[in-house]
Amino acid sequence: MSDREPSVPTPILGGPAKLISCILPDDGRDRRLLAWLRDQAGVMRANSVYCRGHSVLQETRARRSRLAEPTLVRLLSLVVDAAEADALFERLYVQADIGRPNGGALMMTPLSFATPFQLPADVSNEPGEPAE
Repeated sequence: MSDREPSVPTPILGGPAKLISCILPDDGRDRRLLAWLRDQAGVMRANSVYCRGHSVLQETRARRSRLAEPTLVRLLSLVVDAAEADALFERLYVQADIGRPNGGALMMTPLSFATPFQLPADVSNEPGEPAE
């Protein structure tokens, strides 16, 4: 048996954060926004998934007792420190062009805790990623 003490893992620091969710049309804007968040805003905790949207970005009509035809939308989610959230929310509104017709929706909700995550500096971009 070794007389060395087992190593104690370094604690992961975290703190209050906010979740910003953005519903965007499926036109590639989510990929450009992810690149902008990473390169210009320094945000490393973001994700984009596709989902079906019912009357999310545009008005639709449906027959009685029927759902409207869904459209494909992108849901972009990012976690930011609570102190930086309001300023980034306003910048995202402009950067994503949410204010234009059918431009999307932007929401922000509080989180009680979030753990920071940093990619190593030598991780390359995904193939086919749009250039800034």
